[in-house]
Amino acid sequence: MARGSTARYASNLTAAGGWFSRAPKPFRDAVLDRCLWCPVQANETLYWAADRSDDLFCCAMGTVALYSRFGTGDNPLIHLARPGYWFGAASFISGEPRRVSAVARGDAVIARVPARAMAQLLDARPEWWRQLAACALEYSDLSVIATIDALIPDHDMRCAATLLRLAGLRPTRVALDGQADVPVTQDELALLLRVSRSTLVQVLRRLSDRGLVEMRYGSLRLLDLQALDALAHSG
Repeated sequence: MARGSTARYASNLTAAGGWFSRAPKPFRDAVLDRCLWCPVQANETLYWAADRSDDLFCCAMGTVALYSRFGTGDNPLIHLARPGYWFGAASFISGEPRRVSAVARGDAVIARVPARAMAQLLDARPEWWRQLAACALEYSDLSVIATIDALIPDHDMRCAATLLRLAGLRPTRVALDGQADVPVTQDELALLLRVSRSTLVQVLRRLSDRGLVEMRYGSLRLLDLQALDALAHSG
């Protein structure tokens, strides 16, 4: 991979906001030095729920769909990992099997930190375990936000909040190029919003008429992030 591309991907890991952006620079540099930059193809599986592997991952470009193993029936989509979002740390911290499946939603570039390299780094600098705790807290915050979103009674408000979360912008983060495109199907979004497909179509039409979203095949484009955020908090 070209040096310029690697520098751009590394920048995405620190520019999007989140725990890694706030970590001390020596820690960030040490982790980036240990990253393997892995191009992946659409629908490529990074790992399955219940797998026993402890490597850490971060989306450097593109989108990775995360599916929970705690759902009934087929594992449901629970989140879309966007640039700067880390996943896989829970297994590294706990030593337990994977809790989610991670599948590339389109062509993407993934930063992968081998578990052995991270363990050696933390053995040398045990105070840096605090940074992994911050990563775990970010998972907790996201779960709380998802629960709060699901409790919003108004369909339009709930949809706006959920789309911002799937775009990686809720809780508040920095939008990167292409992050306003949300590669989620209407069936998946309807399930997340707890509405029927027909109700979702009506919601999306209202948002489209207001110039907030544009419906595309298999995805949605967020046209006005500020207005969507205002709608999500209008209650």
